[in-house]
Order: sequence, then C-alpha cells, then structure tokens
Amino acid sequence: MTLEDYFYNEMIENAMFHGSTLCATCQGSEDTPYSVSVALTPTGIADAVCSCPYDWGGDCKHVVALLLTYVHEREEIHSVDPILAAMAEKPRATLLRVISELLKREPSLVPIVKTYTDDVTESQFGDTATASASTVVASATTTAYREQIDRLFGDGFLEQHQLHNVITQLTELVQHAESLAQAGATEFALSILYALIHQSIVRYEDTLQSAELPRFVRTCTTQFGEIADTLQEPTVLREYYQPLLGLSFEAEAAFTPHLVHLLKQLGATQGATDLQTAIEQRLDESRDRQTHVQLLLYLHLNSEQIAAAFRLARREEAPADFIDLLLERQDEDTLWEALEEFPLTIEAYWDILKNPLANGIPNFTEQLLTLLAAHRPETAIMLYQGLIEQVLTSRKRTDYKTVQHYLTEAQKLYQQLDRDSQWKAYLKVLRERHRRKRVLLEMLESPLFTSRSTNDG
Repeated sequence: MTLEDYFYNEMIENAMFHGSTLCATCQGSEDTPYSVSVALTPTGIADAVCSCPYDWGGDCKHVVALLLTYVHEREEIHSVDPILAAMAEKPRATLLRVISELLKREPSLVPIVKTYTDDVTESQFGDTATASASTVVASATTTAYREQIDRLFGDGFLEQHQLHNVITQLTELVQHAESLAQAGATEFALSILYALIHQSIVRYEDTLQSAELPRFVRTCTTQFGEIADTLQEPTVLREYYQPLLGLSFEAEAAFTPHLVHLLKQLGATQGATDLQTAIEQRLDESRDRQTHVQLLLYLHLNSEQIAAAFRLARREEAPADFIDLLLERQDEDTLWEALEEFPLTIEAYWDILKNPLANGIPNFTEQLLTLLAAHRPETAIMLYQGLIEQVLTSRKRTDYKTVQHYLTEAQKLYQQLDRDSQWKAYLKVLRERHRRKRVLLEMLESPLFTSRSTNDG
C-alpha cells in the first residue's frame, strides 16, 4: 500500500484539532489503530508523532495520511475546544458517564484520569460540579498551550529575526482564542491568552529584550480584557487574579503596566479584597512600585475604601496618582478633599489643569485657583503667572479680559503676602517680555495695577 493509499482508503479517523495540534487515529497493519498527531505552525510542521513502530527516518505513512487529510479535507476537521466548553456546562452525572465510557473504550486513559483524581480536590475549584469540571478542563488547556508555546520558543536564545517569527506564530494562537470566544468558549479562550501572556514573560530573558514581546503581551492582555467584558458570570475571572498579580511582580518592568491595566479592568467587575491584601503583602517585591501603588489605589476607590486610599497616598507619597484616579472617576467631593490636603509640585498642578478629564468638572480651573489661594498662595501666584503667559500666546483681543482677571487675582495675593516689590518686578518683566502687545501695556499702565505701587513708592 502506497503512502497516499492510507488517505484515499480513508484510514484516517476522528481527525480533530487540539489548539493548533492535529490529532487522529489511523488504521494500520495492527488491529488497534495508531494514534497520530502533528503540531502545525503558520510556517510549517513543528512536530509529528505516531504510535506505530516505524523508525527509519522521515515521517511514517500514517503521518502523511493525516497531512493529506489536512490538505484536502480541512473543512471536515473540527476543534476539540468547543466540545470541551460544552462539556464543562454539563451536570456532574453526565460528565462521569462520559469519563466512564471513555475509560471503558480506552483503558490507556486511566493513568491520565488518575492524575487528576490524585492531585485535584473539589475545594480548589469552587462550590459547584460545573465550576469544578470547567476549571479542570481549562487548567488542562492552559498547560497544553504552555507546552506548545514553549516548543515555538525553542530551547535556546532567540535572535531578533527568530523572535519575530515566533511572535508571528503566537499571533495565530491569539486569533484562535478570538475564534473560540466568538463561538462561546470564553473560558478556553482565556486559558489560551493567559498561557501566551505567561510564557512570553517567562521566556523574555531568552531574547534580546526589545519592545516586541511587551507589545505582544499588551495585545494579549487587551484581548483578554475584551473577552472578560463579555462574560455574563464574571466570577470565572477570579482564578486569574492571583496568577496575573504574581506575574506582575515577577515580570520585567516593561510588562507591568499591561498586566496592571488588565488587573484594574478585572478588579472593576466585582470586589477584589483578596487582591488588595495580596498587593499590600508583596509591595516591597515590586520592580515597579508606583504602578502597583496605582493599582491598589484604584482597587481601594473602586470598593469605596476612601480612607484606605488616603492613607496609601500619604504613605507612598503618591498624591498625584491618587488625584489622577479621582479625575478618572469624576469623584468631585473626594477630589477637592485630596487637593486641599496634598501639596503638589507646580508641574503636577499643570498636568492636572491640562488633563481633559478636568473639563468635566464645571469651573475647575477657577475652583482650583481659589483653593490654592486660600491654602497655598505662593503656588497660586505661580499658576496665575503661568496662565497669563499661556493666554497671551493667543492673538484674540477678547483674551485680555482673562489676563486682566488673572492679574487682579495675582495682585491680591502679592499684597496679602506683603510682597509689593516683587509685584512691581513682575510687572516690569511682563512689560519687557511683551513690549509689542500694545493692549497689554495699556492695561499694565492703568491705575488698577499701578496706584498701590505708586503710593508705596
């Protein structure tokens, strides 16, 4: 029988994709069919295995028959992942019947099943039989994909062109996860994406450590978050909290922002008290402490633990990060409380004023200047001067009304601080810097700004 005859005589049976690995049975010279599998990549074949005794170099005829099936009858080959997803929703009794039937027909599976019965307990996987079965299968899927991803990375150091080829192949797995999610097998899609994230971070040290792998991980975390947003029962995400958090502490700093962004997204779906506790316990281990503090602040605010957020911002000297998060939440009451309590640098105040989210708060700039005038007048003076320069860059004559308002308020603060000489010096600098602006010069010569200085002189 020729190599092609095994295909044309339909010796290949039960062809099925397990991720990107194609598996089947093939009738041969023995009574028991051979087990055949081929690990496929976008650029070729990573590995091929057959249980037959052939050992004379090259691929056996059973592998060839499976590849011919892939080439000519690909549309008839289905994926095992949606089947596993559907099984995960079945009651325990149904799952036990299926396992029993499989063991009856294939006793060689007994050691595999026994491994799970020895190592996996019900308490690890929640309160329901459905959740237990789903987690076991998803865990097995993650392990399988980790092994496949490791094969793609290989055993040694990756040069840049090799890494590029690997990422091209890994991207195929991201697309596979997207397809699974669209088919409703979201838990398996998340398992694949987590495996991609984990192995990419673990194998980073085997590369030139360029930005390519962190960018790929960002793609994976973004896709993970998009799938998570579609879940009707977000409790399944809890099993990823601790693993993702652990990765964020262990990974190089280039990965931390992407992992933390995903954890913020997952933490927003429900309470994450256990996650907050874990961050506090491991904060000293962080390679990017500020990013983890931002995550903890976010989780405190999301769970309405305002006092805890204030304490953390004080302890970690992170008021700017705290205020940025309050702007995101448009939590005005807490925002003004924080702005009153925490003194910031001039640069930090400018960043706040330039933040588009500040526009969502009515009269924000005026309210901030009023608050600073009452509590930190010297800082308010510097902001008024900066705002005056900013407005003067405009060519609109109507903006001089704003300049006049800012000058008036700044003058009050100079007088309050008994710094009239500094006020006169500032006016002199302003005249010299903008000596071509006739309207401004006329304004500065008006009694409004010169009368007190003249009397004092």
